[in-house]
Amino acid sequence: MKTPKRPQELELAIPFLLTRAGGRMGNAFAKALKPFGLGLSEWRVCASLLYVPRQTLSELSVHATSDISALSRIIDRLEDQDLVKRERSATDGRSIRIALTEKGEELAQSIVPIAKRHEAVVLRDFDATDVQALRAMLLKVYENAEALDDLL
Repeated sequence: MKTPKRPQELELAIPFLLTRAGGRMGNAFAKALKPFGLGLSEWRVCASLLYVPRQTLSELSVHATSDISALSRIIDRLEDQDLVKRERSATDGRSIRIALTEKGEELAQSIVPIAKRHEAVVLRDFDATDVQALRAMLLKVYENAEALDDLL
């Protein structure tokens, strides 16, 4: 008979900790987005386009962490709100790029300070070196997670 695992083991598991921390931050930020008429998924798209304009759906799916089918529906909703537009690529007439409209850029710019304030709150007890190390580690975790696709 196997010995049951202790709850502490779960609470030390990195995926559990990442999901729990991300969930708490996401829930709080989702509340802050409500007055703007956006959810987290819509915000990720707008923020991605603010920092990297005119992306293809494939590029945007990586930056906004959304699969292409869900992303298409998000783009439709944002387009209905006149926050994004679809554009034909100047170099490849078959390729569509997604861009913020002027209204979308203004909205995204107005939310950035709120996002930065939320980040500042969760990082308040970290010094600059810790924040830099945390960012580097999270980027490495993300990069290493690509190998998980090969396990399936």
